[in-house]
Amino acid sequence: MGSQTQELIADLEARRAELDELQEKIDKNPDRAAAAMLEKEVSERRSKYRRDVASLVGMVLSGEDGGADVAAGRAKATELLEADAPKMQESLSAQDRKLMELVDTAIKGSDEEAETARTEFVTQLPVSTRLLKYLHTNIGLRRQLGLDVDADVAYLTKRLQARADVSAALLSHIKGQIDEISARSGVDQDTEAQKKLQSLRKQRGALAEAQRTNVDLMDSYDLETADLRRGIISATGKLSQDILNKDVAAGLLESSAADAAEWFRTNGAALVFQFVTFFLILFAFWILARVARGTVRRVIDRSKLSISSLAKDFFIKTTSRLVLLIGFIIALAQLGVEVAPLLAGLGIAGFIVGFALQDTLSNFASGLMILVYRPFDVGDAIEAAGVTGKVNQMNLVSTMILTFDNQMLILPNKQVWGGIIRNITNQDQRRVDMTFGIGYSDDIPKAEKVLASIVASHEKVLKNPEPVVRLHTLGESSVDFVVRPWSKTEDYWEVYWDITREVKRRFDEEGISIPFPQRDVHIHHHKGDDQV
Repeated sequence: MGSQTQELIADLEARRAELDELQEKIDKNPDRAAAAMLEKEVSERRSKYRRDVASLVGMVLSGEDGGADVAAGRAKATELLEADAPKMQESLSAQDRKLMELVDTAIKGSDEEAETARTEFVTQLPVSTRLLKYLHTNIGLRRQLGLDVDADVAYLTKRLQARADVSAALLSHIKGQIDEISARSGVDQDTEAQKKLQSLRKQRGALAEAQRTNVDLMDSYDLETADLRRGIISATGKLSQDILNKDVAAGLLESSAADAAEWFRTNGAALVFQFVTFFLILFAFWILARVARGTVRRVIDRSKLSISSLAKDFFIKTTSRLVLLIGFIIALAQLGVEVAPLLAGLGIAGFIVGFALQDTLSNFASGLMILVYRPFDVGDAIEAAGVTGKVNQMNLVSTMILTFDNQMLILPNKQVWGGIIRNITNQDQRRVDMTFGIGYSDDIPKAEKVLASIVASHEKVLKNPEPVVRLHTLGESSVDFVVRPWSKTEDYWEVYWDITREVKRRFDEEGISIPFPQRDVHIHHHKGDDQV
C-alpha cells in the first residue's frame, strides 16, 4: 500500500474521531444558537471527510487494477463507509421528522408561527437533500467495492418514494395557497398578502428543487417518476427538459385539458358574458368615436377660424382616438383587469419607447410647431429642405411634397422645420423678375419702349402695382434691362414664358440685337516682325 494511501487513512481516522467529538458536544450543548453554529461547521467538515473517503475508494480500486497490495486500504474504506451509512440513515430520519413538524406548523399554526416555520423549512430542506445524496453516494462506493448494499438500497428507495409523495402533496397544497391569494381583489396593494406570497414562493422553490433531486435519485434506481415530473412543472409553472419525456408531456396535456374543461364548466357562462360586454362596449365607443369625429369636423368647417389642414386633421383624429381609448379602458375593466397598474405600465412603456424613438419624437415635435405656426398648408407650393414642389399631404411626423415633375417626396418634419421654408404661393400676387440684354450699338429708348409695350399688352399683367422696365447694368457684352411686371400667383409662369417669347419676336422685328458673350482680339502688325 502506497504512502499516500496510508497518510489519507491516518488523516481520515483522526478526522472521524474529531467529528464524533464535535457531534457529542452539539448533542450536550443547551445553547441552541451555539449548537447551530457548531452544526454548520460539522456539516462542512463532514462533507469534506466523505469526499476524501470517496478518494480513498478510488485509490484502492486503482491500486487493485495495477496489481498493488491494497488490502488494508480496502478494509479501512469498507469500515468507514459501513460505519457512516447508519449514521446518515439516522440523521435523515430525524431531519425528515423535523421537516414534517415544520410543515404541520406552517399549515395549522398562526400567521406568525406559519411564517417562522416556512422560513425554517426553506433552511432545513437542503440539509435533508444533501443527506440523501450522501447516502446514495455511499451505496455507490460500496457497490464498487463489491459489498452487499441491498438493505441500504431498500431503505433509500422507500425513503425516496415516501419523500417524493409528501413533496408532491406539499407542492400542490402550496400552489393552491398561492393561487388563492393571487386571485384576491386588490392583492397588489395588500402588504401582508404580498409578504405571505413571497414566503410561499420561497417554500415552493425549495420544495421543487428538492423534488428534482428526489426524481433524479429515483431514476438511478429505476423508479417511476413521470407523475412527479409533471407535478413539478404544474406547481411551478416553469418548463424544463422533462417536457421532452413523452409520458410527462402526455400527462401534462391530459391534466391541462381536464383543468380547462372544469374551469370552463364553472366559469364559462360568466366569461362569455364578460366578453360579450367587452365587445359591445368597444362597438358602442366605436360609434361614439365616429360621431365625435364628424361633429368636430363640422364645427371646424363652420367656424370662422383660419385653421390649417394639419391642425384640422389633428383635432379630428385626436378626438376619435381619445374616445376609442376611453372605451377600451372601460371595456378592460369589465373583464376584471386592474386599470391603474395598466396605465402605470403604459407610462413606463411610453418612456422606453420614447427613448428608443427619439428621432420620431423630434419629427412629432416639429409637426406640432408646423401645426401651431402654419408656415404652409396642403396645396401650397413651397421650397424646404432642398426640395421644391406642392404640398400633397401633411401629418405630425412627415410632409409629403409632389414635385413639379410629378415625384412624391416624403420629408421628415424635423428637416422641414429645421431649415428655411419658402412658401411660393402664400401671397395672391407675385413679381415676375426678368432680365433682357441688348447690344451696345442698339437704340436704348427704342428697346425700352418695346419692352414696356410688351408688358403693357399682356392681359395677365396687373396694372397695380405698376410694372417696372429700367436700364439696369452695363455688362461685358450687353446693356441689360430689368423687366418686373406683377401677376397673380397662379399666372406667374404663364406671364414669364409669354413675355420672354414676345421679347425675342419683337426684338427681331425691330432689329434690336440680343448679344451673347464674345471677345474681340486685335492684332497689330509691325514692320520687321515677319523677318526671321
